[in-house]
Amino acid sequence: MRASRVAESVLAAAGVGRRRPSPRLPAVSAGRGSATARRTVAAMSEEAGQPQHERPHGPMVGGIFDAPAGHENDLRTIDLARFAVDEHNSKANAALEFERVVKVRQQVVGGFMHYFTIEAKEAGGAKKLYEAKVWERAWENFKQLQDFKPVEHTDA
Repeated sequence: MRASRVAESVLAAAGVGRRRPSPRLPAVSAGRGSATARRTVAAMSEEAGQPQHERPHGPMVGGIFDAPAGHENDLRTIDLARFAVDEHNSKANAALEFERVVKVRQQVVGGFMHYFTIEAKEAGGAKKLYEAKVWERAWENFKQLQDFKPVEHTDA
C-alpha cells in the first residue's frame, strides 16, 4: 500500500490525472447567472442606445430586426429587391418596374428572410409601394420569393 501512495503523490506532483481549466475560456455558469448576465448586457445596450443588431449578443434568432442604416442602398439588397419584382412579374404576369428600396428588415431563419418595402412603377407610370419577403441562403446560392403584395394604406 505504501508504494501506491508514493506513486500517487509523484503523479499528482507531475499533474497527471488532474483536470486543468482551459486557459482560453473562462468558466461560465449554465444556470441562472448566465441568463441574468445576458439580460444585464441587453439592458445596458438599450440604455446606451444601441440597436438590437449592434448589441454584444447580436440579433435574436427568429426575431425580425431593422437592417443597419444605409442598407437600402447596398448592392446585394438592391439585387434581392429586383429579384423580388422580377419573380412577381413572372408569377403574376405583371409589368412592374423596380424603382428603389424604401425599407429593409431581416430575420435569421436557416439563412435570412428579408422583408423589403419596395417602390415600383406600374405600366401606367404610377409609383406604388409593395412589401416583399425573400428567403435567402447565400451559401447555397438559394433565394425564393415568399410573398409580394401592395402596401395597405390606413388613414387614421
